[in-house]
Amino acid sequence: MLKGNKGEWSEIYAFCYLLNSGKLYAADKDLNALESIYFPILKIIREEITDSVYSYEPGESIKIYLGENLVKSINKSEFENIIGTLYEKIPQSKGVFQIAEVNDFFDNIYCTKLKANSSHKEDIVLKIQDIHTGISPVCGFSIKSYLGSKPTLINAGENTNFVFGLSNCNDEIMNRANSIQTMTKYVDRMNYLLISGCDFEEILPLDSVQFEENLCFIDTIMPRLVSLAVLYFYKYRIINLKQVVEKMKEINPLNFRNTIMYEYKFKKFLCACALGMTPGRRWEGEEDANGGYIVVKNDGSVVCYHIYNRKEFEQYLYDYTFFERASGSRHNYMTVYKEEDQYKIKLNLQVRFR
Repeated sequence: MLKGNKGEWSEIYAFCYLLNSGKLYAADKDLNALESIYFPILKIIREEITDSVYSYEPGESIKIYLGENLVKSINKSEFENIIGTLYEKIPQSKGVFQIAEVNDFFDNIYCTKLKANSSHKEDIVLKIQDIHTGISPVCGFSIKSYLGSKPTLINAGENTNFVFGLSNCNDEIMNRANSIQTMTKYVDRMNYLLISGCDFEEILPLDSVQFEENLCFIDTIMPRLVSLAVLYFYKYRIINLKQVVEKMKEINPLNFRNTIMYEYKFKKFLCACALGMTPGRRWEGEEDANGGYIVVKNDGSVVCYHIYNRKEFEQYLYDYTFFERASGSRHNYMTVYKEEDQYKIKLNLQVRFR
């Protein structure tokens, strides 16, 4: 029986929705569908647990192929019923769950798993009709869903920790900061360090050599930019990524002649995270999700950002993401420590959609 979390069930929801629709609509920067810009879907390609590759062709009767062989046709109305059930069940469920009402249906259409390979950003593979060129490319798309909790763009881990040196610190300040165990201890520890006169100095290279290398593929100055953004989030208690970048433009820590460079570079960073780059996996600039980004909206509709509306996609990422504090005990950050007579602290990066 299929089971997964809300994000994983949303992937199979998008699969059913797009097969039923037969079209993938583009979105503007605020996730509104652009009715005049869409991509006809010729087929959806899925690789199952058995390594069998099935193709699903939209139409009044949805045709299922194993390789070149037609193995089944399913009336479109059956998919409409499943879409309604998934839309009802996904938001109200918690953790990892099953949806018993749909299990026989997915068995019947050879779907043996919910989620794509977690090492890649592409969650669904479509063959679409490119209305601009007339060609029919096979494209991988990443899927994010608002049917459950707000989706993450960058997941926290020890490889997203950034190390900072603490000047004007001493053993007493270190011990008192670490002893703070309030409900808001991460905010309170930062406030105490600032009130005590500690200055934060970013330390390169990053804690994660792999993450730093990945960031350098975007821009060689990117490790320092992201490090500063993380610091500003904790130091100034600014949550929205756009506002953090605005603070960087105001302070201009890198003395750019044109401060719009901060915004430009962060949009490229966000786009890379959305389409291919993850902190812990070797990345050389390629986009796994070479088709773009599919979003399942909270009203159940599905839209996308494709290569042709990349500007809107970058603006959407920039406008609708925020920094979030992850678990300190789990990811080993926000504790002052002493290393080679230097006081240090790790701050963690996690970015979520709002």
